[in-house]
Amino acid sequence: MASTTDMAEIERRLAAAMDRLGAALARPPAQPGPDPALAEALAAAEAERDRALSRAEEAETELAEAKGSGEAGEAALRAELDGLREALEAETTANSQLRERVAALKEKKDALATRVAELEAEAERLQSARDADRAELDEIIAALEPLVREQPHA
Repeated sequence: MASTTDMAEIERRLAAAMDRLGAALARPPAQPGPDPALAEALAAAEAERDRALSRAEEAETELAEAKGSGEAGEAALRAELDGLREALEAETTANSQLRERVAALKEKKDALATRVAELEAEAERLQSARDADRAELDEIIAALEPLVREQPHA
């Protein structure tokens, strides 16, 4: 691909050739035939123009190829970006679902902790009642024991 400096050099040389042509045309011909300097300047200008056109065509071709590969690359990048966006959306949805599940599990854990505390309190109450019943039975047995000893066994 022709660089900017190459194109600037071509433009400069083309302008110089055109100036030589203009100067040659401004002079009146000294002899009736074609001026050899003019013919040489014209040939140089035409050759320079042909080279410049050739380089411009090459540059346009390279630009079109670069655009084509750029468009293909851009399409591939867009496709990858779309895929990544879809994956991100799926991950966001999954994350949201996990948050809901974690919240539900925390609620269940809290409910179970409350239920365990209630059951522990009930167990303590039952243990206290059992201990009270046991103490009462021990008192009854202690009161009945002398009576049972006094009774002859039949």
